[in-house]
Amino acid sequence: MPELPEVEAARQLLHDFCRGKRVEKAVCADDDKVIQGVSPADLQKALQGKTIKDALRKGKNLWLEFHEGPPALMFHLGMTGSLAVKGIPRVQYVNATNANDEWPPKYWKITLEMEGGVHAAFCDPRRFGRVKQSADVAAELAHLGFDPLLSMPALDAFAAMLAKERRGIKALLLDQAFSAGVGNWVADEVLYQARIHPEQKASTLTAEQASALHEQLQGVLQVAVKAGADSEKYPPGWLFHQKWTAGRGKGPAPTLDGHRIEVAKVAGRTTAFVPDLQKLPAGAQSAGRKAATKKAPEGEAPSAMPARARKAPGKRRKPEEREDDEDEADAEGQEEEEDCSVTT
Repeated sequence: MPELPEVEAARQLLHDFCRGKRVEKAVCADDDKVIQGVSPADLQKALQGKTIKDALRKGKNLWLEFHEGPPALMFHLGMTGSLAVKGIPRVQYVNATNANDEWPPKYWKITLEMEGGVHAAFCDPRRFGRVKQSADVAAELAHLGFDPLLSMPALDAFAAMLAKERRGIKALLLDQAFSAGVGNWVADEVLYQARIHPEQKASTLTAEQASALHEQLQGVLQVAVKAGADSEKYPPGWLFHQKWTAGRGKGPAPTLDGHRIEVAKVAGRTTAFVPDLQKLPAGAQSAGRKAATKKAPEGEAPSAMPARARKAPGKRRKPEEREDDEDEADAEGQEEEEDCSVTT
């Protein structure tokens, strides 16, 4: 599922090739699950003749602003959404069926033909993505928390935020109202690099742990964005490269630097971590899951055994505040989480 690095790569693609271009023709698929709140004909009419001012992003949300003013065109990539510019190699899933030279790309939902022969498209094979117009993007995204690349809080403020939270640290990072753009693989990588157990209660993190988390939350994302979200360019020592095979099938359990990787359901998501390095302090485990993994027999991968979680108390969030979390849960419910390795 596209997370902040993948969405930023899509934004950069549009920024580099579409900024300042006038839309000469727009074609929209008749798919009201993806294209919301407007008919294909009306959206085509609204886009034609507009000049793209820039592509912007917050968290996992991406939008085009136009010189003519609102409404902006907003995109959420969902699970398999992507943006493409004709003739330009792009980052996509390793198991994607689109060839980079195929146009229009398979599963396209919107195509834009712009002056100078520039063509762009939004594609989404599994249709968890969203496209809509917005007259007020700031209001649409007001429920989101900080973006770790655009608006990371200072360390003191960040530590104070953690101290107020009784949730497990991974559950907190996945909450888009806390940290916009962090998804499953980013959370696992950040916690591994910071040497923090994914189930440790956020309020029990020491000053040193809070500082490490603050540093790695920015550092992991900066490295991934600099690599253009191309997983082949990620550092070889990242957990990312082992995460997608950990706990699956038979054979030797995967290791990282000689340490066994374990897999569990944490915050409802398949989670990989390294217990030797990410230790859970006594009494610091968040409520909602008892021992959820069993140790694997020698030479076999561990299996996940999710326990029944208690429903956390508290007020219900508004529907728009739950959209990103529900999208991820819905997508994962369709099938086992896919390898999200991406390449150009």
